[in-house]
Amino acid sequence: MLAQCSRTGTSYMKLLLDLGNSRCKYAVLEPGVPDEYGALAYHNGRRLEVIVSVLEKYAAADRVVLCSVLDSQVNDQLQQWLAANKPGEFYFLDTSVRCFGISIGYQDPGSLGADRLAALIAAHDQFQGSTCIVDCGTAVTVDALDQGGVHRGGTIFPGVRSMQVALLADTDMDMDMDQDAGRLAMPANSTRDAIYTGCLSAVAGGIDRIVQTMQEQKHPFDQVILTGGDAGLLIPLLSQEILHKPYWVLGGLKCVCRRIEE
Repeated sequence: MLAQCSRTGTSYMKLLLDLGNSRCKYAVLEPGVPDEYGALAYHNGRRLEVIVSVLEKYAAADRVVLCSVLDSQVNDQLQQWLAANKPGEFYFLDTSVRCFGISIGYQDPGSLGADRLAALIAAHDQFQGSTCIVDCGTAVTVDALDQGGVHRGGTIFPGVRSMQVALLADTDMDMDMDQDAGRLAMPANSTRDAIYTGCLSAVAGGIDRIVQTMQEQKHPFDQVILTGGDAGLLIPLLSQEILHKPYWVLGGLKCVCRRIEE
């Protein structure tokens, strides 16, 4: 479990970090200045290097609030860096420690990803009624949140890129999807485009099916939030009425930051 560090008083500049599998998303909050948002892809697996570059760029921040889905080795190294460079000024969101008003619907609440908790916190803070949150990244997560902050559970399945990588790994096709992922075409007239179209369509279909089933089994959602790096690609293919929120998880961290300073 990662240590939870904080200090009393209201901070001036705040840095929020959403550390996903593929990108480091960040937000910079300062009084009287519009919030700044950005994202950096990890280069050649150098995750810690990219994260530290953001921390160094915004070294003036006097509070850092983070959620991470990275492995324990990277998280431990990051915690060591923060302890050495920002002692007492950082806070890791951890579902096994504090859930900020969310009642997690997992049998083991501590196993829910911190990014999903942050997304639930944002929904509970900004909306009334029932909310579905779909996060489309390396993995796709779909979570249901009832009024009152009760998490009913969710689903996880591979994202577009993960599907492409898995397909290429299990076949003798030799192509670099990083250089050219392909384009959406139905029917496609190249293997590259066929793979891309198939994977994108599979993810969109999965989202539609899961959201529809959740609504039929419980009750209709008052809103469906779509976030994550692939959200923009999927919107045209979805039959659900959605609200596109690109930095939704960071919105949850913003709520966390406010709560720990109360």
